[in-house]
Amino acid sequence: MNRRRVESAIAWFTIGALIVYVPVETYVSWPYGLWNPFYLVDAIAMVLLGWGVVHSLRARPLCAPGVLCGAYGWAAANGWRATFWRLAEMRGGGELDYGDAEAWCVCIATAIAMICFAMLLALSAFKPRGPHASPGGMG
Repeated sequence: MNRRRVESAIAWFTIGALIVYVPVETYVSWPYGLWNPFYLVDAIAMVLLGWGVVHSLRARPLCAPGVLCGAYGWAAANGWRATFWRLAEMRGGGELDYGDAEAWCVCIATAIAMICFAMLLALSAFKPRGPHASPGGMG
């Protein structure tokens, strides 16, 4: 699989993820207010992911994973914080608004974001070199 195909697959996956992420996160955050700092961090992730998708798909046929990589880095870091906050809350005897399902969903979403981030970081960092390398780092 070439670099452009991997990047495009992640970009299209991100569109699907945003279709779920935006309304679900907005709904569960609504009772706390959309100006809540925890929601604002998610809203920034949503905007960055959307920008990354547009930037990536418009760059065709060139490979341009940088913005999407940064967006997944932000989302993964936020997810890491959210995951371990929930685990600490549960370990301390507290309860989550949506129970164990909340912890599982956040943990799985964080793992997915970290995998996408790692893949995009590799695409950004390791560009093909030599006589067979094509413009935009496609391999």
